[in-house]
Amino acid sequence: MDGATGRTGSHGGGIQSSLIPGQANAADLWQFCLQHYGKQDVKQACLKLQDQHQGNVNLALLLAWLESHGYGLAPESLSQLKQSLSRSEHLLIAYRNLRRDIKPRVGAGQYKKMLNFELSLEKFQQQDLIHALNQQTWLTESPSPLAYYCRQLSPSAKSLYPALRASVIKDDEQGDADDTL
Repeated sequence: MDGATGRTGSHGGGIQSSLIPGQANAADLWQFCLQHYGKQDVKQACLKLQDQHQGNVNLALLLAWLESHGYGLAPESLSQLKQSLSRSEHLLIAYRNLRRDIKPRVGAGQYKKMLNFELSLEKFQQQDLIHALNQQTWLTESPSPLAYYCRQLSPSAKSLYPALRASVIKDDEQGDADDTL
């Protein structure tokens, strides 16, 4: 993502990609998600996306990961990714709601086990997303699919984009950065 233009690609972003179109893998995505979600502002934005806008955190993180490597997607590809969630989304939401509801009635150890199981469901969902992503055409010059996804959810979800995106700007270019969508 080129912060100056609101577009993906190598012009202005100084991106050196190690992600190869059509060859993404779930293990690399998972590692990115652990690192990126570990940032407090990203975590808060993800929870708002999920709880206030009914967005899918795994999809948002996948799009951030893709953009961080200089790639984007056509809107129809984003639709295909959203369709790939159908197998796991209802189960994950139902389990998350159950975990939240039961929290006051279980001990810390049991609750931790429930969180770990939910993380396993998240990993399976990411595998579905990766499978669908590898069947799409990746673009090197496109509008931000993450920003587009946020706008699709709701007008106010657009404000979450700056916190959700992963930085791809070189340290020496930060002074010129602009998160214009």
